[in-house]
Amino acid sequence: MDVYRTDRIRNVVLLGHGGSGKTTLAEAMAYLAGMTSRLGRVEDGNTVSDFDKEEIKRHFSISTSVIPVPWDKVKINILDTPGYFDFVGEVEEACHAAGAAVIVINGKSGVEVGTLKAWELCEKYKLPRLFFVTGMDDDQASYRKIVLELNDRFGRKVAPFHVPIRENEKFVGFVNVVKMKGRRFINDTSEYEECDIPDYMDKHLNISRDALVEAVADTSEELMERYFAGEEFTYEEVSTALRTHVMDCQIVPVLVGSGVHNQGTSMLMNVIKKYFPSPEYTVNHGKETSTGELVMVKCDQNKHLSAKVFKTVVDPFIGKYSLIKVVTGTLKAGDGIYNVNKGTEDRASKLYLLRGKETIEVPELRAGDIGALAKLVSPATTDSLSTKA
Repeated sequence: MDVYRTDRIRNVVLLGHGGSGKTTLAEAMAYLAGMTSRLGRVEDGNTVSDFDKEEIKRHFSISTSVIPVPWDKVKINILDTPGYFDFVGEVEEACHAAGAAVIVINGKSGVEVGTLKAWELCEKYKLPRLFFVTGMDDDQASYRKIVLELNDRFGRKVAPFHVPIRENEKFVGFVNVVKMKGRRFINDTSEYEECDIPDYMDKHLNISRDALVEAVADTSEELMERYFAGEEFTYEEVSTALRTHVMDCQIVPVLVGSGVHNQGTSMLMNVIKKYFPSPEYTVNHGKETSTGELVMVKCDQNKHLSAKVFKTVVDPFIGKYSLIKVVTGTLKAGDGIYNVNKGTEDRASKLYLLRGKETIEVPELRAGDIGALAKLVSPATTDSLSTKA
């Protein structure tokens, strides 16, 4: 896999209630990006992220796994997390390394306890977020009910980007509310084509459009005055406001799709690329070792090396790996590294990307990227690594 600059990286954690469809969505994203030759299923035990024998046996995630996915000249590091509260430590580790979050909601089950917990974690780590309502192929899925409950719980910042198109109780496409254009899936595949918006959708589409415009207007006094004056916003104004305020958590988009049928996945990855921040916009909290003072560190590949170990993997299939996020500088294979917490020195003989249980060797990792070090004795989870100087 290619080495990506800091501005070409998106670190995204998948959050949500157990069984909401996070692993299926991660599988769909990997398949659509060409990382796998077939679409795996949780029920069949052949997904990329659930490779542990207990995960395969129980049909749910137990630990966080990383899946790097290239998409339109950026790399999306997907952190697929468990949904059950027994494994909340795994979720916290992933949130610590992420720069944004996708909260997955099952269209049939709706907003659940795990959805609310996911929101709380996003608030705690100040993560930009969006809701992805999956399972829209189920005839009992209710998108309108979910959006109303999200608005009721989280306020006007919730902005529907999509409205599903259903015909004969079947999910056949969606309307892009930002562009006000219809999209119809081609032969039940992930591919879609532009289509006319059905007349019967006018009422609910106007409600969603009003909610989106109101969320945009709520971000500034100038836009709010124009909104109350009855002025229409241009597409460019809406798009610019959305990008700015999704990143600062003032707007939370809602998207739709079906992970099982890989529908809506490409639009999700386009939104991740366009609206979620690269690591250069995120701030890492650190501590100055000489004074103990708390400091704010921005990801910058031109500074000296610093990295944090956010998770340790010990697996009979792949051995022991320290999962790291490079905060500043560039870590190259063969570089000497200093463990700040232990006061020990080591060497990063080889660098890897983990894709489930698969290891991919890379020559270097730049600031903001997520990778792994193998066969190091001293690093433990939460340790900081740097150059000796």
